[in-house]
Amino acid sequence: MEAKVAIINFFERWLKSIDLISITLIVFLMILGLLFVTTASPNVAKLKSLNEFYFIKKHYLFAFFSMMALITFSLFSTRGLINISYIGLALSMIFIITLLLISKKNNGSIRWLNFIGFSFQPSEFLKPFIIIIFSVLLNLKESIKLLGYSISGKILAFLLLLITSLLILAQPNFSMFVILFLVFIFQYLTVETNFRFLFFMGTISILIAFLAYIKLSHVQYRIDNFLNSNLTHFQIEKSLEAYQAGGILGKGPGQGTVKNNIPDSHTDFIFPVVAEEYGALVCILLVFILLAIFFRGVQKISNCQNKFKVTSCIGLLILFIIQAFINIAVSMKLIPTTGVTFPFLSYGGSSIISMGIVMGMVLSLTKKKFKEKGLIYVY
Repeated sequence: MEAKVAIINFFERWLKSIDLISITLIVFLMILGLLFVTTASPNVAKLKSLNEFYFIKKHYLFAFFSMMALITFSLFSTRGLINISYIGLALSMIFIITLLLISKKNNGSIRWLNFIGFSFQPSEFLKPFIIIIFSVLLNLKESIKLLGYSISGKILAFLLLLITSLLILAQPNFSMFVILFLVFIFQYLTVETNFRFLFFMGTISILIAFLAYIKLSHVQYRIDNFLNSNLTHFQIEKSLEAYQAGGILGKGPGQGTVKNNIPDSHTDFIFPVVAEEYGALVCILLVFILLAIFFRGVQKISNCQNKFKVTSCIGLLILFIIQAFINIAVSMKLIPTTGVTFPFLSYGGSSIISMGIVMGMVLSLTKKKFKEKGLIYVY
């Protein structure tokens, strides 16, 4: 009985410490994800000769772990977030290198690592941790001595970005390379606006992108397919058909038919399924929720005097919003196909748990002031 009371009291204090508007919007988005995967995935499971509830059960489990990750990371103090990010980044790097050394290509890429019976995508977990470390390095006040040279924090951060980009492109995962560069630029702009350094970063990123296009057939195919109007991409064409079929109010939950012809209707192309079954109004609601989460986070951190917190929070929020809009843009044939999932809506354990970590960090960075004790806040 005492344990039950202690747990209730803890959660009451926890809820008072975090931004209730943000957590409400995030949980609502998660619940919508459960609903959408429930109606989008059964046909995909049948096509793969699986039980029609296979993806539904796994997504519910992933959503639970995502929520646990969100709560756990929201408990960390600033020092705790930094320490856990060093560990998380190191492990993610080790797993990615291991993946490149021992794994075989799957659908043209090497992204999934099998570990004690589970498969996961290390690059997904790398994202929140590297954003925190970028913030640490960008906000260093003094240069660091390395091999007799004095190197500033922003140079170290950029070198970390380049090393990570090479590992990511080796998979290849071009979309994540683009996302990390965009996030890094926004984080850098919160610290300073040195146009020479911005030009330097832009030049390097364009050069890497050009080399990736030349050397990586996977990247070249997707870009050429997008630019050549004579070529068609089956899933994209069906996605556009789903948007048209749904109209304003949609056909109703589970009543979509175009989704049956979209192989990734429960993952990368879940937004067109929402459009077909729930209509344009629900799609607009989803975009509103995304923007509300983003701008609420920006508003909460805008008055903070701690530059590390501001840089970290902006980076995490940019990651969240860019990932969502890339997913939508792909399904509307506005950019080449990427394989980027919709935060909390798309099926995928690594993606949804990673996003739980991201938003848990945002809640930690924007919470009301509490005394810190070691790695966690005192409630």
